[in-house]
Order: sequence, then C-alpha cells, then structure tokens
Amino acid sequence: MQVFLGVLEPDDQTGDWDEISDDGVDVDFSTLPSGGIEVEYIFGRGWVHWGLNPGGSVAWKNDDTNFAGALTNENGGTLLVELDNSLLLVELHLGGYVRGRLGDQVTTYAAAGPMLMYGSHDIENENVQGWPESTPEDSVDIPQSNSSDTNIGYYARAGIDFQIDDKQYLGLGVRYMGTELDFDQTVGTLDIKGPQYVLTFTTQL
Repeated sequence: MQVFLGVLEPDDQTGDWDEISDDGVDVDFSTLPSGGIEVEYIFGRGWVHWGLNPGGSVAWKNDDTNFAGALTNENGGTLLVELDNSLLLVELHLGGYVRGRLGDQVTTYAAAGPMLMYGSHDIENENVQGWPESTPEDSVDIPQSNSSDTNIGYYARAGIDFQIDDKQYLGLGVRYMGTELDFDQTVGTLDIKGPQYVLTFTTQL
C-alpha cells in the first residue's frame, strides 16, 4: 500500500463561458495540492512483480483563477479578471502495474488504466469590468453558481522507492491524469489533464 502527497498541475484551457465572453475564455488554473492512496495486488512474483493497481486521489484549491476573453456586449473590449472560486477533483482508478528491483533496497514501478473522475467548480458573486478603459456598460454580473460533472478518463503513474526499514519505503513519483469535465453552469467543457508530482510512503502489508 502506498500513500502520497503532491501537487497537480492541470494544463491551461480555453473554456466556453457565454455570460462573459463571445469567444473562448482562457482559463489558467493554479497548482492544486493533492493526496491519495495506491494499492498493489500481486498476481505474479519474482524479480519483477505484476498485478492490479486500484487507488484514488483528491485535489482541491480555493484560490484566484485567471480568466481572459472578450466582453459579451456591443462595446467589445478585452476582459481581464480574477474570480474567487474553488475547484475540487476526486478520482478513482483501477489498472495494471509492474514493479521491479533495481537493487537490494531500491524498486521502481509503472502503472496505467481507466479512471473515474468527479469535478466541482464553484464561483462566488462577482461584478466583472472590461480592461483597459472600461465603462459601466462594460460590466457583467456573474451570479453565484457552481457546476459539477463525472466522467471516465485514464491515469498513469511511475516512480522509484527507497527502502528505509523492513517492508517500508520512501519515494518519488509522477502521475498523469486525463479526462473531460463539463462545468456547464460556469466555464463550460474543459480537458482536465496534466502531471502530478508526489512524495510517497509505501509499506508491505
């Protein structure tokens, strides 16, 4: 069993937010703290182990997210604004893995498979104004709203573990997740994908 803590870095996206933009809205999500658990059920033993890898993770951030687009009114102009918001991502996965020894106290592993992700995006009350040289007519009221979605995607993970005690390891890893979530009440459909860098603690049960 492995527990991990790290940061998820979703790729920048272009959303479709009709309330504030005629065209696409550029979305720059900041780095999300994350943590989770992995379990490895061994089917084959040897210098290389292999089997099933169920697990899951949570990533969450309540922070400013940058949106940039063109105002949806006759004046046009450029919109540059920060919105108070929160983003929650929860995923469960089940894939296959292989783990092999590089030495008496060092192992390395890789895994991949399908994933189920739930996402929730919340926006607080805001009044947005165009920039630069905005006028009152340029303002757009954004009501408090939230949106959520669930979808199938994929995950992959790889890393290295260093033995620190009998059946206990510390390590470094990188994970990658990819899916599409439709936040239809806020920013629209986004490709939620990107790397996750983690510190790990592994123990044999």
